[in-house]
Amino acid sequence: MLLISDTRTQFGLVAILLHWIIGLSWFGLFALGWYMVELDYYDPLYRTLPYWHKSVGMLLCLVVGVRLIFRLLVKRPEPAGNPSKLEALSAEIAHRLLMLGVIALLVTGYLIPTAEGDGIDVFGWVTVPALISDYPDQEDIAGEFHEIVAYMMLALIALHMLAALKHQIIDRNGALVRMIYPVSDKDESDVVQ
Repeated sequence: MLLISDTRTQFGLVAILLHWIIGLSWFGLFALGWYMVELDYYDPLYRTLPYWHKSVGMLLCLVVGVRLIFRLLVKRPEPAGNPSKLEALSAEIAHRLLMLGVIALLVTGYLIPTAEGDGIDVFGWVTVPALISDYPDQEDIAGEFHEIVAYMMLALIALHMLAALKHQIIDRNGALVRMIYPVSDKDESDVVQ
């Protein structure tokens, strides 16, 4: 049976979709940001790519907000298998750092284009107003922080992915599968581990 919400041992469809939307969006935004910083003024993508980067980033703010509210309302499943105290603590710290990093990227990503007092146009649907602007060197400081955090997140995500593979391949505890396939506890034996 397909789970919508989390249970004591399984992630539901909502948690899984939020996880993958945030993760895949992050990779897309990272690649886009990495490519667009090398563009010169005369490149035809000079205005287009930053527009897409900012628009997707603002939509990601909504998804992250939904994810934070969801996690406040729905308790996360227990860790898969029987992790040691050190492993459980490391996983908790890594998950918190990942979310903190995403939030830091979104905040600094907002502060860069709004430094001059201009809002962020989101695909022509809405303009997010510049609530914080005109601080000395706001664009440069936020830009440097944005870049540093993005590379730190790349390293943290690589560790997260390696840990997921370790749990699936070495520990064989189904940790990776339960973030891909939402099944009820009684259907758990049907999932290939």
